Amino acid sequence: MQASNVNAPIASHSDTIFVSIELSQRCWLVTMHSPDKNRFSRHNLDGGDAVGLLGLIERIRARASQALGSTPRVVSCYEAGYDGFWLHRWLEAAGITNFVFDPASIAVDQRARRAKTDRIDGELLLRTLMAYCRGEPRVVRIVRVPTPEQEDARRATRERERLIKEQTAHTNRIKALLRLWGLAAGNLRRRDWMLWLERQRDRNSEPVRPQLMAEIRREHARLMLVCESSRS
Repeated sequence: MQASNVNAPIASHSDTIFVSIELSQRCWLVTMHSPDKNRFSRHNLDGGDAVGLLGLIERIRARASQALGSTPRVVSCYEAGYDGFWLHRWLEAAGITNFVFDPASIAVDQRARRAKTDRIDGELLLRTLMAYCRGEPRVVRIVRVPTPEQEDARRATRERERLIKEQTAHTNRIKALLRLWGLAAGNLRRRDWMLWLERQRDRNSEPVRPQLMAEIRREHARLMLVCESSRS
């Protein structure tokens, strides 16, 4: 694990350790502000290392407790994304107050957009968290975290929406291939549709070309698999 420090002028919330977590598959960048130090610290962890994250927080809290004579609380944040909400639940279970930010709601300096880095993002997240905890209005939108049961219940609806899109894509692909030779599509969802297609002839009274037939056969097999999945 690597750590680096920069000066930070923020000195409010003398009883709170603030933590922002910039998530990626390869690496987590953790940016922290502790009340016993007047600077930000940055720490790199392997992606997904939640145990290492808690260990880092506890080491910082132990150091701050010794310096302050009392144990500071910990408030953390990260942006909603592909990692979902498991980390939020992990942190909350460890007694850490965590917020999941809507990434689109975080104000970004337009002049700094071209210099976007994990370092800038980590500091921006941390400053946004501290401003939110100070009660500044309209700083960021907080994502409402569903319960595990609510999140799991959404899976069926989301899967069905995805399957419908896949059905449309396979159907359009088959129709487009047939249109190249002036062939009708018929009812693609008939189980004997491939037998029906083998009897069709193009505008020159020729059967479907062998390579075209092979491609359509593969595409139709995918379509039927998706249709079967959507019915189950």
